[in-house]
Amino acid sequence: MSLKAIIDGIIRDKHRSLSWLAISMGKTFDGLRLGLINESIKYKDILLMAEILEVSPCCFFNTEGLDADQNMVSEPAVEYGDLKSTLKSCKEMVATLKDQINDKERIITLLSKAQPDKL
Repeated sequence: MSLKAIIDGIIRDKHRSLSWLAISMGKTFDGLRLGLINESIKYKDILLMAEILEVSPCCFFNTEGLDADQNMVSEPAVEYGDLKSTLKSCKEMVATLKDQINDKERIITLLSKAQPDKL
C-alpha cells in the first residue's frame, strides 16, 4: 500500500482533508500530495504528520493488522540464515589462515636449522 493511500485512509478516519493536513504542516497542498505520491517525505515531516494526526509514525509503514490509533511497532522476524552461513565461512577462512601461518612458521624453523648462518 502506498504512503499516500495510508495517509488518505487515516485522514478519512479522522474526518479531515489532505488540504487541512498540508496547512497544519505548513506545506502547500500540491507539495504534500506530490511528496506522498513519490514517497519523498522527510523524516521530520513524517514525525510532524504523525503528531498532527495523533498516530504513531509506524502506522505509515506497517499496515498489516494495525489500526491508525495503535502505538505498537511490530517488527518482522529477522532471518539469520545468511548471517550464520557467512559466520561459518569466516570461521573456516580464519582456520585456513591460521594453518597457513603455522606452515610458514614450520618452514622458517626448518630453514633456520638447515642454514643458521644465512638467516
